[in-house]
Amino acid sequence: MPKVSVSAGAAAEPQKVWQVLVDLPRVAEWNTMHEGFTGEIPSTLDTGTTYRQKVKLMGMPAEMSWRVTGAEAGERLEQSGDGPMGVKAKSRFTIEPSGSGSQITYEMEFIGPALAGPMATMLEKQAGTAAQQSLAKLTALLG
Repeated sequence: MPKVSVSAGAAAEPQKVWQVLVDLPRVAEWNTMHEGFTGEIPSTLDTGTTYRQKVKLMGMPAEMSWRVTGAEAGERLEQSGDGPMGVKAKSRFTIEPSGSGSQITYEMEFIGPALAGPMATMLEKQAGTAAQQSLAKLTALLG
């Protein structure tokens, strides 16, 4: 089961980080895997919110159906997603105060029959790189 965890410091306080994370129209500004949305885009993310996102990972486009499973403003955003070929994903952002800014941790986990053998290793490597790039863009965006 491929898992990824990356962390970075941001100059912004946790509440400002949160405001950017839950503002879906801004996802394209920092999420390197994001290709667009299909259907209605929620105005914000809260527990129970659902939406559909087009992503690209390992050069392959896919559509994910996301459901927010946990949302604590300024602290934590957790989502579960269903993708193609029976792949399921989990995404978690944890935001902790750090000095006058924040420490952000971005975690992803993938399961599914399509991820057996070397595919799991490739996905973990590609998702790790994409997560690091996304987090770097997010922290730069936050100032």
